[in-house]
Amino acid sequence: MSNFSGAFDLSKLTNQNQPAGNAVAGWLVPADEQVLRRYLQLSESVPVLMLIVDGSESSNAVSGLVEQVIASAKGRFAGIQVDLRTSPQLAQAIGVSEAPAMAAILAGAPTPLFKGVISQEQLVQVLGQVLQMAAQSNLTGTVTVSDAAAQPIKKLTPEHQVAIDAVERGDLVDALAKFEKLVIEYPSDQEIKAGLAQVQLLHRLQNPVTETELEQLFAQADQVLISGEPAEAFKLLLDRFAVDFDLREQIRQRLLDLFTVTGDSHQAVLEARRRLASLMF
Repeated sequence: MSNFSGAFDLSKLTNQNQPAGNAVAGWLVPADEQVLRRYLQLSESVPVLMLIVDGSESSNAVSGLVEQVIASAKGRFAGIQVDLRTSPQLAQAIGVSEAPAMAAILAGAPTPLFKGVISQEQLVQVLGQVLQMAAQSNLTGTVTVSDAAAQPIKKLTPEHQVAIDAVERGDLVDALAKFEKLVIEYPSDQEIKAGLAQVQLLHRLQNPVTETELEQLFAQADQVLISGEPAEAFKLLLDRFAVDFDLREQIRQRLLDLFTVTGDSHQAVLEARRRLASLMF
């Protein structure tokens, strides 16, 4: 097995308040941060395979092979697929910058499996090793594909879908403009607000601005957040908020943006909100 550089314990991103379940929407599900959090919790009972792709022919070939093998494994694996073009921060979380590549997540911790093209025989051998490691950690549960799990929570508006399409094709400038317009048109839609915050984060990561000390702090907090340490990212900003009264509003707004990206029910967000409130009042 190849080693990924910069790997970290993905269990730190797990939303402890989100219920786990054995029903999945498919054998290889496209992943965003919300999906990843759900599968991180699922990895406490079932080995999760995380495939990194980039839309290339080799990625598509490996993706088809992986899905076929997972489907034949009778629920002994759950699988997610991360696209480098639309969710680079998720791939960066395990130190991956190229595709195809795959890791196994066992009880929240990633284990690198392979990079590049792989044959079916090699893949079966690798997954056999994963099952052995899972058994040693008593991760012997199974999953089933559920039609109900595959149903979307709600139907997207055409405008929302267009904004998501812009993200998927990597046009973050267009995606930003569309989400900013949607937030004005649908001010109470939390999913749209979360989408805007996520696209803003991706845009900042691709176009970092570090001319001032505050911008350097914001960029550092972004990097810490995507590395899987939301509590530490919030601490960086809260520590500055506690002593810099002139820039408090800018720091507060950036904190709120990062809270939205992370998820309001995340333990790190709940704790950071309490500290922010105590500092303000």
